[in-house]
Amino acid sequence: MRALNKKMMTLACATCLTIGMGVVACADTVDLGYGLYGSTSPTVKAVEVMRVPTDAKLRNNEQSQIISVANKAAVDAVNASLKLQAPAQIEPMKGDVLDGFSVYQLQGTDKQGHHVGQLVVVDYSKNAIDQVIGMNKTILEKVPDAKKTAIKSSISKYVDSYSKEKAQQQLQGLKSNTIEGAKLAKDLKTINDKLPAQIMGAFDKMLATDKNLSPKSKEEFRSYVDFMAKQVSLDATHVAYKPVQTRYGTAVTGDLRGSLKYDGFRNTYSLIGYAVPTDKGVALQLLLSDDSSHDYWANELNHMYQTQSLKGGK
Repeated sequence: MRALNKKMMTLACATCLTIGMGVVACADTVDLGYGLYGSTSPTVKAVEVMRVPTDAKLRNNEQSQIISVANKAAVDAVNASLKLQAPAQIEPMKGDVLDGFSVYQLQGTDKQGHHVGQLVVVDYSKNAIDQVIGMNKTILEKVPDAKKTAIKSSISKYVDSYSKEKAQQQLQGLKSNTIEGAKLAKDLKTINDKLPAQIMGAFDKMLATDKNLSPKSKEEFRSYVDFMAKQVSLDATHVAYKPVQTRYGTAVTGDLRGSLKYDGFRNTYSLIGYAVPTDKGVALQLLLSDDSSHDYWANELNHMYQTQSLKGGK
């Protein structure tokens, strides 16, 4: 009996060791949108938080409802912004902005410690891109010449509609840009000067739709948010973008390293993004983490995308 137990223990230990080694050595697969898939490094684990497939046939009822609500919110937000900021009257956006999206938590470890990042993938539809191009064309035609300089780099000057080939061609000629130091500090001051008013503007619109609060409660609530808004500011040490060649074709990548400050407290963050043109739209991937993990996740994404710089981006 002891001999049998010993053999069983040996088999159990060997099985656990084999499974454990398998878990460590196996890469995870993530959906990067529009039929693109990426594999993490063997030491990085990907946990799916939420996913709405690009292909509507693969969605369940809950996923269909989620994407419907998300698209309505996106269209409403775009149209509300157009009413306030568009320098000319244009047709409102219609149809779907998003063809799908997914969210993952990525987990990794190195000599520096544990690293956690949130990977958000958005399928930005051709329908939405074509409408944006059309809107920009309308604006260029209607606005006075004095205002055209502000939109002189509009993509609508060069294309009438979106296609993967046109997008890749535009990206190949894109020049890289890095903003740091005094220039970045100046830009941040401009942003922070306007930030409280922008926060309150958005809050007032939300408050106007609330039918349950009394006028007195609204005023008290508004005073509190107004006080908080004046304590918030953004800081950054690095902003950059460049065109790259990836395993999925020509793309553009960018990163932002900064912090959000409130009443003396500071929360640091890093945002690394990729935009990959596809036949059906642009697949956007954004990885958000703490700033201390920036280099770790930048290396991981370079591995996943097999990123190479383009001559046009130098």
